[in-house]
Amino acid sequence: MINANRRHNFLKGVMVDGIWTDEPHKVKEEVRLFFSQTFKETNHHRPRLDGICFRSISRLQNDRLVDIFQEDEVKQAVWDCGSDKFPGPDGLNFKFIKEFWLILKPDVLSFLDEFHEMEPFQKDLMHPS
Repeated sequence: MINANRRHNFLKGVMVDGIWTDEPHKVKEEVRLFFSQTFKETNHHRPRLDGICFRSISRLQNDRLVDIFQEDEVKQAVWDCGSDKFPGPDGLNFKFIKEFWLILKPDVLSFLDEFHEMEPFQKDLMHPS
């Protein structure tokens, strides 16, 4: 199915100034130009937020948000999901994950620990001064 979609979505070439071209770099550039012109923002007027006071969280709340995931939190999050919901393209639903939790748990927790260690967010977002 994926290969069929790739074949269907494959762009073999484009017309540039009335001339057909299939050179990859020219095709990519024409596609880039088309979309950059199509989705170009013409109205640069944006609302300003000066003078608006936003509520903020405490340092303790911030620390809890960026703290490492605890095993009981992860299990509760999995169990809170409907058993017939699909988490991704692998086709495994939460019923499967719950049924084989004891086997899958070490890998899930390891993945989440690695996610936490990689620090995908900027430090200044996690600990505002």
